[in-house]
Amino acid sequence: MNPDIVKVLLLGRLVSFMLVVYVGFGLLVEWRSRLEGSKLKAFGRLLCRPLVYPVARFSPEGTPYVTILRRTAIAVLAVWIAFIVASEVLISRG
Repeated sequence: MNPDIVKVLLLGRLVSFMLVVYVGFGLLVEWRSRLEGSKLKAFGRLLCRPLVYPVARFSPEGTPYVTILRRTAIAVLAVWIAFIVASEVLISRG
């Protein structure tokens, strides 16, 4: 086993966890903030924009932002779980 591969997988695991937290924050803000012109909602959308943009491009026109954000959360969670599984398998083969 190459220790550099394990380091890359663990770094990917950390980064993907950070993305899960960002998208979770965006979902929390969209859920709790009722005002449409809220600065907090604008900040949450700004924070999640790099993650939401690729998912929005593949979504049909007129899809609500919350739906796109949920799809983004599912995709990011899938990547995070994939990194967890890959790193644990590689570490267990030790």
